[in-house]
Amino acid sequence: MIRYEFQGRIAVITGASKDEEIIEIPEELEGKPVAKIEANAFVEMPKLKKVVIPGSVRVIGSYAFASCPILDTVILNEGLETIEDWAFISCNIEDIVLPKSLKSIGPDAFLGNMVKEKIDQYIKEKDTHKVLGHSNGHCCCFPLELKEAKDGITSEVVASRARYIDDQFDKIDNGEMTQNDLDIPFYFDGSEFLLVVWHKKEMPNITFEVAGESKPLMGVYSENDPDFLVLKVNVLANNNLVSQFFVKTPYLEGFTITLKECENVLKDGINYCFCHCVANMAAYGNGNYDREFAVNQFNELDNKFKTELNNRLITEDQYQEIRDAIDQQVINVTQGFLDQIDGAPKWTYLINLKNKLEDDDDFDKVKVSQYIFNHTVKYYNELHDIYSLMDIVFNTEEHEQAILELTGMNIYDLGKKYDLTLTNAEGIDISEEEALKYKDKFLQLETNYMLHGDFLLYIYKEMQKMLAKYALFAFSA
Repeated sequence: MIRYEFQGRIAVITGASKDEEIIEIPEELEGKPVAKIEANAFVEMPKLKKVVIPGSVRVIGSYAFASCPILDTVILNEGLETIEDWAFISCNIEDIVLPKSLKSIGPDAFLGNMVKEKIDQYIKEKDTHKVLGHSNGHCCCFPLELKEAKDGITSEVVASRARYIDDQFDKIDNGEMTQNDLDIPFYFDGSEFLLVVWHKKEMPNITFEVAGESKPLMGVYSENDPDFLVLKVNVLANNNLVSQFFVKTPYLEGFTITLKECENVLKDGINYCFCHCVANMAAYGNGNYDREFAVNQFNELDNKFKTELNNRLITEDQYQEIRDAIDQQVINVTQGFLDQIDGAPKWTYLINLKNKLEDDDDFDKVKVSQYIFNHTVKYYNELHDIYSLMDIVFNTEEHEQAILELTGMNIYDLGKKYDLTLTNAEGIDISEEEALKYKDKFLQLETNYMLHGDFLLYIYKEMQKMLAKYALFAFSA
């Protein structure tokens, strides 16, 4: 019997009975695609001989089939993208057919199997390229708006920006800064950017791939993951390595770059490629619910511009403008999120009451606004999964006490003043006892579960908008 759970809109396989001899993973469970086999799902199964994995599965987690001593047959189908390290360690696999869709495989995924030599050769062939000479060229990313001003982007400008990023890695190695402070581009789903590559040789048929040393990061679902990953991307011309650049991206299960348009220019004996690119981030489902929440992600955005300030790429006034905008966005996105909670009548009542208090001249607006600000940031810090969300919307005693202190009135007297009542989703009045019963139903409401994942993606998009707005500061300071 296979065990499973749901993560957003996907099903994840988490285990099975230790007595199973053959396991055939289904493509769907309860109408949701089976997209992942969780880490340690089938570890140490003494009778397991054969496994069939369908094309719906994108990720096989680390140690998923570790120490299954007689497992000798594994059938993988097209669609699989990631096999994490140690996934099949210490099994009895002599041969395996790897699907063409496979993008990332841990170097020790098949350690302790006869097939390990074949896997090593596969990895070597996939990651080895004839190098044209990295010292003879450089590449760097720029905001797409600079495409029309490409005459001003010279080899010196590109090399200088590339050295600026290399210097940051040197500072990390020396303990002078952390990865959180790295000032390299953020890329989000559908994000377009300009990549400028120059080389002393011609560069036909430009393509991109995530470098081999970055591939083990792809597809990881661990709660200990960093909120952002730093990936190295190879730039290839006719499958030959021309140069490399780095991207800093949120959690992901797949990352590709699409070349939308490429203009080749020969100038002063140097070949330039001005590449209009699109970064594509693949996430299976609507987010990883175990991930630390979004205030850290806005801090990452702040760190990027703080590093630019420290390196005198932007002015103090420009940085302060960005910092103020980030602070305000933290409030806006959290309030927008909390306004959408379903199945919590008392929480809805409190939000309506908050809106009335903000417009009421009878009370100290400064104190009311400060209370709302402080608690919005507090919620932002506390949100990390669906259960923390439930705690926030059903633990209302603190608000009742605060409202009494701010106004001298309890929430129900204020409700009478503003003609507010506790209601259900149909707008019918209910009692407080009836409102409390909604807590048992809260986790069953798919809208709340989806909202939590949608909130993560919404935050990424808001950060993308802010980055696009302020990306040109470094070129105007």
